[in-house]
Amino acid sequence: MTRIKICGITRPEDAIDACLAGADALGFNFSRSSPRSIPPDKAKKIVASLPPFVTPVGVFVEHSHLEINDLCHYCGLHVAQLHSDAYTPEHARSITVARVIRVFRPGPWFSIDEVSEFAQQAGCNGFLFDAYSPAMAGGTGETIASSTAVELFDKTRGFAWSLLAGGLRPDNVGDVVRLVRPWGVDTASGVESAPGLKEKVKMIAFAEAVREADRAVRSSS
Repeated sequence: MTRIKICGITRPEDAIDACLAGADALGFNFSRSSPRSIPPDKAKKIVASLPPFVTPVGVFVEHSHLEINDLCHYCGLHVAQLHSDAYTPEHARSITVARVIRVFRPGPWFSIDEVSEFAQQAGCNGFLFDAYSPAMAGGTGETIASSTAVELFDKTRGFAWSLLAGGLRPDNVGDVVRLVRPWGVDTASGVESAPGLKEKVKMIAFAEAVREADRAVRSSS
């Protein structure tokens, strides 16, 4: 079953609606440059209200490993999502209070070997593939080319638990799940009315599209 992550949560009501829609994980963005940035005190309160089995994830772009450890501990985050090419295996190994998901954005010079090398050096098996943009680290609404996405997941499936992000919406996520068969999918702008403001109807439609695609994949196997 494809896991669902709703990223860029900024309001308590959106967090609850995402959980009720079927989200397996919620992302809280601490990047100071993001339009979905959330203060630690607010994130802590929302995380404390989440039901069991919904994983709170911190999204970090410019933070040091010390800041990430402190924020994860303070807010009760279970996973640290490292959303910058600047994060090295050494950074990942230094994060001790949460599991690590390392983000890769396949750009013009990207090689899949980078993923396997990072996994080996960092002892990390969680990855997220997001659309490349020189202007913003994530949440751009841009998509990864289908052929690229298929290749990424085919070649990393044996050693990684990976999520696909980048322009996923209720109207296209089902096709992506059927074609790429990722372990999980991640959306932010695809279920929003504005950056950081989620729409309940869109989150429900997104989750329903994923589950319908899951059923199609199982019936064809």
